[in-house]
Amino acid sequence: MMSAEHKKPLMRCLGEFVGHIVRAVKSDTNSQEVNRTIEEKTDGNVTLRRTTIDEIEIKQEDTKSD
Repeated sequence: MMSAEHKKPLMRCLGEFVGHIVRAVKSDTNSQEVNRTIEEKTDGNVTLRRTTIDEIEIKQEDTKSD
């Protein structure tokens, strides 16, 4: 039995999916690194390193609506 509603083709769904990913990658955010600290501890041949990055992220208002 086939339903009466129209379903999107697979390629249309794939295109929409890729479009969402591309839009997320090209988002209007401005990020600036303000501080970076590195802590390092060496014990024999093992080195433990912790890097902390502090950033400020400013998101632009989204004027488009879906």
